[in-house]
Amino acid sequence: MLDACAGFRLGEWLVEPRLGRISGAGGAVHVRPLLMDLLVLLARNRGRPVSKEEIRAAIWGRQFLAASALTRLIAELRSVLGDDVESPRFIETVPKRGYRLVPPVSPDGPGAGEPARRLSIAVLPFADMTRERDQEYLCDGLAEELTNSLTCLGRLRVIARTSAFAFKGRAVDIREIGRALGVDTIVEGGIQRAADRLRVTVQLIDAATGGHLWSDHFDRCAGDIFAIEDEIAQAVVRGLKMNLLGEGEGRISRKHSRNPGAHDLYLWGRFLWGKRTPGAVAQAIQSLEQAVDMDAEYALAWAALSECYCTCAFLGFLAPQDAYPKAQRAARRALDLDPSLPEAHAVLAFAAATYDWEWLEAERGFLRAEAAGPSYAQARVWHSQVLAFVGRFEEAIAQIERAWDLDPLSPLVQATVASILILARRYEEAIERCRKTLEMDPDFVLAHFHLGRASMCAGRPADALPAFEKAAPGFPIAMGLLGGAWAIVGRRDKAEEILRRLESLSHQRYVGALPFVVLYAGPGDEEARLAYLTKVFDDHEGLAAIFNVDPSVDSLRPDPRFQALLARLRIPRGT
Repeated sequence: MLDACAGFRLGEWLVEPRLGRISGAGGAVHVRPLLMDLLVLLARNRGRPVSKEEIRAAIWGRQFLAASALTRLIAELRSVLGDDVESPRFIETVPKRGYRLVPPVSPDGPGAGEPARRLSIAVLPFADMTRERDQEYLCDGLAEELTNSLTCLGRLRVIARTSAFAFKGRAVDIREIGRALGVDTIVEGGIQRAADRLRVTVQLIDAATGGHLWSDHFDRCAGDIFAIEDEIAQAVVRGLKMNLLGEGEGRISRKHSRNPGAHDLYLWGRFLWGKRTPGAVAQAIQSLEQAVDMDAEYALAWAALSECYCTCAFLGFLAPQDAYPKAQRAARRALDLDPSLPEAHAVLAFAAATYDWEWLEAERGFLRAEAAGPSYAQARVWHSQVLAFVGRFEEAIAQIERAWDLDPLSPLVQATVASILILARRYEEAIERCRKTLEMDPDFVLAHFHLGRASMCAGRPADALPAFEKAAPGFPIAMGLLGGAWAIVGRRDKAEEILRRLESLSHQRYVGALPFVVLYAGPGDEEARLAYLTKVFDDHEGLAAIFNVDPSVDSLRPDPRFQALLARLRIPRGT
């Protein structure tokens, strides 16, 4: 991970990487981490051109976006500095060699110019050390709750659960994990449980050397697991030797239940929600509803319940008219009990956009979520999707870059990148992203789904067929797309077979109108597509807003009836 300087002068600017800001005569400007990393890299190499390959390797590591992303990043940094590409005062483009920082760089402030490690951490899943090996949900839950507690600290970059848990059950050297996640510290631990007693062992490890920085153990009654979580979070912060204010350290405590049974159900529900399959999420909802029945003031359980219902609504597991209001009620209840929960703020923001079509409220909600939990990656993922729906693609990519920084091994983040690139009509880049995702997880359904979509939009329906075939089982929208692709390549019999399967499935579970919209694109039946699209908008299906920018409906855009549907979204001008 790129080290940051304590502070330096760059022309008229004071750059403070630790605070994420640059200051000049006109005041202070806060810049996002990726932009600050680029500026620090150029400063450390001042006087010589830094190649595009060096920049991508240092900042993205795994070459997260295409080369065009670097051009946009340079342009954004120039804009922040008030630079001019034609007459550069700060960043000069050296043809075929890279970018060079023009003005001198001088240290500023106490300890300026000395390398300072950027505070970054990953919490690995705790090891189940019980004899029966039946405490996986508790081990995962404890690690996830510690992760969630640490995300509230703005000075700490906390890797998301998805990436940290990628090493679960694998014998991988700590130093290799540190390099893969781009962190300098790692928390690992284990749980032993006997009857009603728990022993939790925790170590804080230097990821560069593998050496132990701090370790401790906590012996408690099993019913005190919530207290152990808070103790561990506070102890980890002390182990990092962070110079936190008293109020900053207090913010890491999250309001747990004092009912051991409710807490157990909460951990089990979070564990199931992480699987993201219809059956597992349904079980998660059942477990979390039992938790809040046992303790109606359990804010974290209400927030988790809201995330489950929001997931069901957006992915089409449940009818939006049922799931979205339940998600909103649960999120509001969570915030009534604890206004600081980023999960609940993010759910309300996402629902405001995708269900209520209240775009300004959604924007305010995402800002609240990101302020409450700077390292909460899911808020960034949802925010990026909403920005893409309203056509703000550069901002959407900036948000998903931040999510990638927090969750570097997440197939979901990679697939979200692909979905945004499709909407921005950058199909070949989207196909590349999908292939990268499938290298990480060959069975990841959304990667196959978006690979098929990108291939279709690029005019290669035959290439889309195998991708849709892999995504279709249990996924009605992918089934509809598969039927449409078969029709386009001349196999109407296959398309009609899938249509019959979708109609049969709709009698067994919620399917929605969207699969039929995409299926009828193949035969080119615009009247049927418009009829089903109208139902999508009538029911406020989670993906209704995507049609504001989706290339698959371009043939319908001149139709006044389609324009009337888009008008219902009430997207403000200039958004």
